Amino acid sequence: MKKPLKFYISVIGAKILIKLMRLMKRNATNLPGELMLIFYPDLLKYFDMPENVIVVTGTNGKTTVSNMIGNILTKNGYDIINNSFGGNVDTGIASLLLDNCTLKGGFKKNTAVLEVDERSAARVLPNIKPDWLVCTNLQRDSMKRNAHTEFIFNVLNSNIPEKTKLILNGDDLISGRLAPENQRTYFGIEKLENEHPTLDNIICDIVNCPVCGNKLEFSFRHYNHIGRASCGCGFKSPDIDFDVRAVENSQAVIMHKGSEERYNLPNNRITDLYNTAAAVTFSREFGLSYEQVSKAMSEIKVVKSRYDSFKAGGKDVLISLAKGQNPVAVSGVCDFVRHESGNKAVIMILEDFYDAKRTSENIAWIYETDFEFLKGDDIKQIIVGGKRADDYMVRLLIAGVDKSKIFCCRNETDTVSFLKPELYDKLIIMYDLFNVVSLNNIKAQLTGETEGRK
Repeated sequence: MKKPLKFYISVIGAKILIKLMRLMKRNATNLPGELMLIFYPDLLKYFDMPENVIVVTGTNGKTTVSNMIGNILTKNGYDIINNSFGGNVDTGIASLLLDNCTLKGGFKKNTAVLEVDERSAARVLPNIKPDWLVCTNLQRDSMKRNAHTEFIFNVLNSNIPEKTKLILNGDDLISGRLAPENQRTYFGIEKLENEHPTLDNIICDIVNCPVCGNKLEFSFRHYNHIGRASCGCGFKSPDIDFDVRAVENSQAVIMHKGSEERYNLPNNRITDLYNTAAAVTFSREFGLSYEQVSKAMSEIKVVKSRYDSFKAGGKDVLISLAKGQNPVAVSGVCDFVRHESGNKAVIMILEDFYDAKRTSENIAWIYETDFEFLKGDDIKQIIVGGKRADDYMVRLLIAGVDKSKIFCCRNETDTVSFLKPELYDKLIIMYDLFNVVSLNNIKAQLTGETEGRK
């Protein structure tokens, strides 16, 4: 394809800007692409993309899955570019490609693994034309960002190229229906022994049959609408190609074409199990052998920005990302908290600092979030930090949490001062991804390191 002059100007201009920004110790993951897309909106369609282009999208889990796939491919000899350091919208994708391409718009590396925000699908997918698309799920997200699941489904569905092979969650009756004419492979999880399914949650994103409109009959649900269902009209969950049948010794037991395969799990939560199943399914369909994928999975650990644990003052401290303004994701962390053993204290710092720079946060989502999961007798303290702490207190009171357990403060880093270690065995910190500075300050106080580190 003949490239316009504006494309070459964009490439050269971006590379100069990226070098200058890095000299200034800035990460250059968004601004170069943002500026060049303003200068030349058709920029993305003129790259000579690598031999293999893999896109990972979905409401929850896309960062973890794209990182897992990147690690598996790297460990098996593929030379990849990815956006694991940020920038999953069109401007971030443009920055990544501009940084890694040659002056003619080609690439020396043979594989691109790109995390793509669902809302950016219309601006990214038709231009880069991925060979593979992995969709983790489509669930309720921030109303302000993503409206509702049907809207996001239509954004994706209308922009997936015909050539793209799909890796889909067969237990999600929303994303599992994407691009029905495309080649597809499904992953899923059977009802597990000793599982605690979350059936008392507020949200279930699909309750009626998408074909006839009658109520769906679920044979089981793991959480939200994620499970297996059918309808009298003949509609039902698809047959699963990579089916998780059990979890044994921190391994996922997956049945594929009648054979049992075992893969190490970075964590045993149901969401981590789905993330593992998605990464394994893609890798095997991509052409890697069971042995290749299994060996790579045995070396993968959860990125500490998602989950971390350490000891402080003789107490276990667990840190879990609770994706801000996302009721399903935060409910999942609340569910994780209630099933943890022992007496617990909880620190919540959920305000979205990134949003605060540009707009006013809509807090309606907290009334769709299952804070009812935190009212158990084994939860001794809930300490909320931030300017909207009082709003969370009201929600916790509505959820039935004893008022004497709730403590509020305006400064996130002051939450530590309210802890009463004699009351709990385990401290769990729930935090928004854009609140990392406050999290690091809290960790520093707990571990006795220099306070106020950045």
